[in-house]
Order: sequence, then C-alpha cells, then structure tokens
Amino acid sequence: MRRIVLGIPVDVLSKKSAVKKICSWIESDQSMKLVVTAYSEFFVQASRDECFFRLMRDADMVTPDGVSVLAATLYLRRAQGKPGVIRALELFRSAGEILGHKVGDVITGVWLFEELSKMASKNKWRVFLLGGWNNVSEQAALMLRERFPGIIVEYDSGEEHVGTDEKKNREVINKINKFRPDILFVSYNPVKQEKWLDKHRSELRAKIGIGVGGTFDEYVGKVKKAPMWMERMGLKWLWRLITEPKRIKRIVRAVVVFPWLLYKNK
Repeated sequence: MRRIVLGIPVDVLSKKSAVKKICSWIESDQSMKLVVTAYSEFFVQASRDECFFRLMRDADMVTPDGVSVLAATLYLRRAQGKPGVIRALELFRSAGEILGHKVGDVITGVWLFEELSKMASKNKWRVFLLGGWNNVSEQAALMLRERFPGIIVEYDSGEEHVGTDEKKNREVINKINKFRPDILFVSYNPVKQEKWLDKHRSELRAKIGIGVGGTFDEYVGKVKKAPMWMERMGLKWLWRLITEPKRIKRIVRAVVVFPWLLYKNK
C-alpha cells in the first residue's frame, strides 16, 4: 500500500511483504530497482531539492525508516482540510497508533541489510558493499562471511573521490558490474548515496540498489546501537543526539522541521 507524504509515495508494508517484493525483483531479469529507506530528514531535503524530490517520487520502493515517517502516512490522510488545532491533535493521535504497532512496520536500512544478507546466504545471491570510511565495508564483509558461511560478498570502500573523480567512479562501477551483484548496498552520506545510485542505475548491473547510510558502522560495532526500547518509542534520534552531538543540525531537521512541514501541509 502506498501513501503520499509531502508529495512522495511511501510504501506502508509489513517487513515480510517488503522482503517478498524485493525477492521477486531479485528473481526477475529486470533492470536495477532503487530502494530508499527514508527517514524524516529525507523529506525535508526533498522539499528543498527538486532533483532529490523527483528521485524519491520515482523510486521503486520507499520504506519508512522511522516512526515519524510512518505516523505521517496516517496523519496526512486524517488532517486534510481540518483546522489547525485539529491537525495538531491528529499528529499526536497518529504517532500514538504507530507506537502501538497498529499500522505497518518501520523498515530501516540496518534491518534490510541484516535480513537480506541472511537470505542471500541461503539463496546464493551475490552481495556488494560499497562505501564507508576506514575500510568499514571490508570489516562488514568479513563479519558477513563469519556469520553466514558461503555468502558471496564483495566490497569496495570507494571512500576517496567516488562521485567527484570520474576515473575512480569508473573503476568502482566496472568492479561492481564485473561482480554482477543481486544486491548493492551503498554506504555514503544520506542523499549522496541515493543520488549516486539513481545517476548510474541504468549502467549498474545489479538487481537491487539500496542506500544504507551508516549501517556498516553500526553492523561492525563502530556505532553503538540505541536501546531497543528507544527504537520502539521512536527515540533513536535522541540516542544519536546523546552519542553524537555533532548531528544536532540533522536532528533538528528531522524532529522539528519535518513535523512543521506536515502541519503546514493542507
């Protein structure tokens, strides 16, 4: 089921349904499908960046990577045409229902990475890890091989000049195409990774392309995971603020600007 959030379709699916759909794409011979795991900051960026807005609007799957995005899919349907006070009340009501697990699932890049890697080991799918700093893609690949013996995985840090140095860009694309992955996980900065995938999707010989942000760092333990209760309550942003204060500008966009844009939306 697709719901519109600030002009962008969001797939409100169970985790099982999302994985089933991705699996069907992997088993087909279609060109690369672009999956965007969208948290609230993405919608703020899309409101300012027409290119990114079009990318998200036209992506093959946009999953709600956060409670706030899932709540927005409910709120915007309920609040349409209602006065300001009622719209504000509907925002809290929708958030409460999401926290009560009454609608859809939050589907994060971290969860998709772990779940699809597990399935790749069983189905002999080929997995490519691109990006990350300080060789974290290599570390993540080694951990996948230890956890899932037999998994077919390749990697390239691509941390230097990919996207700005055309020679390096070509080298990375050629390496990916030689490997022909079923799943291509890209861990650059958010937005940059999606734009890179979208720009090169017609030439990349991969079945699925997914931007996963700091997932590799989280997977290998370089970034401490938020407690489960905070994730369930939609407070992962608070954990990030406590552990990484330098992210404050991004967090403000996610927890202040995004709700304001929703509230303003008529």
